[in-house]
Amino acid sequence: MKKKILILRFSAMGDVALLVPVVRSLTAAYPDVEVTIVTRPKFGPMFFDMERVSVFPADVDYTYTGILGMRDLFRKLMRKGPYDVVMDMHDHIRTKILRALFKLFGSKVVVFEKGRTEKKAFSRKENKIATPLPHTVERYRLALEKAGFPFKIQPPPYLSLGEPIQNASGWFGYKKSMDLTKWIGIAPFAMHKSKIWPLENYPALIESILQKTPAKFFLFGGGEKEIKYFESLKEKFPEHCEVIAGKLKLRQEIALMQHLDLMLCVDSSNMHLAALSGIPLLSIWGGTHPDVGFGPYNYSYDTNIIQISREELSCRPCSVYGREKCFRGDFACLNRITPEMVSDRVMQRFQ
Repeated sequence: MKKKILILRFSAMGDVALLVPVVRSLTAAYPDVEVTIVTRPKFGPMFFDMERVSVFPADVDYTYTGILGMRDLFRKLMRKGPYDVVMDMHDHIRTKILRALFKLFGSKVVVFEKGRTEKKAFSRKENKIATPLPHTVERYRLALEKAGFPFKIQPPPYLSLGEPIQNASGWFGYKKSMDLTKWIGIAPFAMHKSKIWPLENYPALIESILQKTPAKFFLFGGGEKEIKYFESLKEKFPEHCEVIAGKLKLRQEIALMQHLDLMLCVDSSNMHLAALSGIPLLSIWGGTHPDVGFGPYNYSYDTNIIQISREELSCRPCSVYGREKCFRGDFACLNRITPEMVSDRVMQRFQ
C-alpha cells in the first residue's frame, strides 16, 4: 500500500527549489511513497517531471487568504487524503494554521527545524557566532528522517526535464554552430538590496569579458524595472545580449540554463535553479553568507562564490535573507567587488 506524504512550502522560490533534491531522493529511496507538494502555482513546474509526485497549486495571495482561506485549503487537501504524515517545511503562520488543523483531525505532523536562533546569532551586528550551519537541503532531509523516512541525497543534477522544451527563437540549435562562443547567463537581481551587486558594474564587466572571449549573454529576471534595465544592456551590446526576462516560462528558463557555459548571479532563486541543474556557476554574495545554509547546493564555495571575506568585513552577514540597509552605511561587501575581479573569476572558469 502506498504511503502518502503531504509537504507544505509556499515561499520563497529558492526555498521551494531546495526541496527538489530532497523530494527526488525521497521517492527514489521509497518506491511505495507518493508525495503531494502544496506550494504557490508558479513554483509547481519544478516538480512536474518526478514520478509519484504531484503538486497542489495553492494561491495564498488571492484564493486562500487569511484564516478562512487556510480553512478552505485544509478542506480541499483533506479530500485528497488521508496522509501518513504532513510535513511543514515552512514553519510560517499559514502552515502553522494548516498543521494545527491536520493535528486536530488526527494527522501526524512533523515540522522542519528552521534554526532561527543560530541564524540570528550568525547575522547579528555584534558578537556573531559564525559557525557554518546545516544547509537547508539537509534540514529538509532531517525532517523527513524524523518522520520515519531516512535516506541519502542522490547525486546531481536534480532539475531534469522529462521532454525537450524548445522556444521559437531557436537558441539551442544556434549554439551548436557557435562552439567558440561562451553562453553566459546573468541574473543580477534579488529581493533585497544587500544581495544586489551594483547594476552599474555590468556594462564594464560585459566589456571586459568580450575583450577576452567571444560570448553571448542571456539576461534572467522578471518585472518591469528589471526588463527595462536589461533592455539598456541590450542597447549597449546589441549583438551579445539576449533578454530572457518576461519571455520564457519557468521550465523553458531551466531548459535554457542547462545549455549555458556559466551562470553569473547573486544570492537568488536563479542561483539555486542553476545549481540544481548542475551547470557551472559563479555567484556574487554581499550582505548574506553561504555558511548560513543557503549556498548553492553541492558546490564548492571557494570556487563558485565571489565574496569579501569575513576577516576583511566582520559585519558579514548582516542578515539571513537580505536587508535594505547596511550596518556600515556603504555596502562595502558589494562595492569592494570590482568588475575586474568578477571578469577574472569568469575567465578562470573557462580555462
